Amino acid sequence: MGNTCNGAGDRQGQGEAMRVLASSARVMGTKKACLVGINYRGTRSELRGCINDVNNMQKVLVDQYGFNVDDILMINEDQDKSNWPTKQRILEGMDWLYQGAKPGDLLVFHYSGHGSQYQGDKKTMPADVICPLDCINGPWPSTVILDTEIHEKLYAPLPKGCKAVCLFDCCHSATVANLTETMVVKEGPLTAKKKELMVKRLQVQKDAVQSQVRFYTEVNSGKMDIKKKSQEELCKLFEKHSFPKKTGGVDDGSGYSYLLNTKIAAFCTESVSKMEAVLAEKEKALKQVQSMKVGDGAKIYIGNLEEDLEKAYEKSHASPERNLEIRIRYMPQPEMDIEDDERSVKPAGTGLLGALKTEKFKDHQLWVFSGCQDDQTSADAHVEGIYQGAFTWALLKALKADSFTADYRTLMIQLKGNLEEGRYRQVPALSTTHELYLDFCFCGKLKDSGFVIEG
Repeated sequence: MGNTCNGAGDRQGQGEAMRVLASSARVMGTKKACLVGINYRGTRSELRGCINDVNNMQKVLVDQYGFNVDDILMINEDQDKSNWPTKQRILEGMDWLYQGAKPGDLLVFHYSGHGSQYQGDKKTMPADVICPLDCINGPWPSTVILDTEIHEKLYAPLPKGCKAVCLFDCCHSATVANLTETMVVKEGPLTAKKKELMVKRLQVQKDAVQSQVRFYTEVNSGKMDIKKKSQEELCKLFEKHSFPKKTGGVDDGSGYSYLLNTKIAAFCTESVSKMEAVLAEKEKALKQVQSMKVGDGAKIYIGNLEEDLEKAYEKSHASPERNLEIRIRYMPQPEMDIEDDERSVKPAGTGLLGALKTEKFKDHQLWVFSGCQDDQTSADAHVEGIYQGAFTWALLKALKADSFTADYRTLMIQLKGNLEEGRYRQVPALSTTHELYLDFCFCGKLKDSGFVIEG
């Protein structure tokens, strides 16, 4: 499997290699961007934050990374109808982005909209796709853009020495790139807010267990004769000692029907040692969290995601956020009638993996961000007063926090932390062709101990 570590990792001994790569880090040429946002207005698949995503990205590219507005192609439903995000127009936008590309240039492609998977038949595994506006009523796959088409337009033609940054804020996007090195922050670092919530939750749990231990001890010592107490009195005792209420099954309305039975004395006797053991575990966990330092605990994977998934593939699907202000950026394939919780994840080893192992791609300075894993959904949410993609929001927030100079490793950790703080369960990914490219900074800057190269 890939590497799992608790931080950016030990990169001693790579200094010379970094300096070799540094010579190609500077962006000396043209900066171009193609930004695609689709809200699918007036359709059953309508989203609300995708156009805001690309508008926010355009502002950052212009204000922070030196892009000219005239060199940014906006494709969305707020534009003239000729620039609405149909499949043809998006593919034309990709062609425009790469037209005349040369060493030293920087190209950015950003897609915010629905993602999906296309399955030719139920015997074959699905391919990742993005969903242009005309796929709503048009036949698949001719109106969606397959991962093979994305590869053909955005990855294969990239000239040596030219950088490309691609962002996909949509569902089922982790292996849309299928590149040889992928960074996944499975769990973000500990923040002050996260630590406070963990301590508070464990303290509440510990107090509840302590109350139960006291109650059981009083019963077992004979100090309290529960046989002489009425049901109402027992319920008051249970509430006083912070017993959790439970509903479901046979319930008398008190929430304590699971305790109110003829075997309660035996239950109390059996529970003392058990609850004392639970109390010891809660006290240990509380001390451990209290001793943790803010910034600790990030769980990071770096490896060939496609190959590792192939070796240890388990079918799973994360439940989408249930907040009423959140929609998921997933569009089901028509006519297959596959239930949401039965959708299969695209297995590794399909599509483009073999091609991307070739010598040709080792020199590609390519970074591809994915909003979530292949078995997850990306949230279209109401954040900080406007509708926007959770991934794009978390990315731009992370960039701003580091004055827009964060290297890709740091950026991914901060990005995941922002998603966790917002209670979004999606796990983003970043794919590239060389692990050392993770030390470059977003949009062409490299920063390492001892030297900084501005793009």
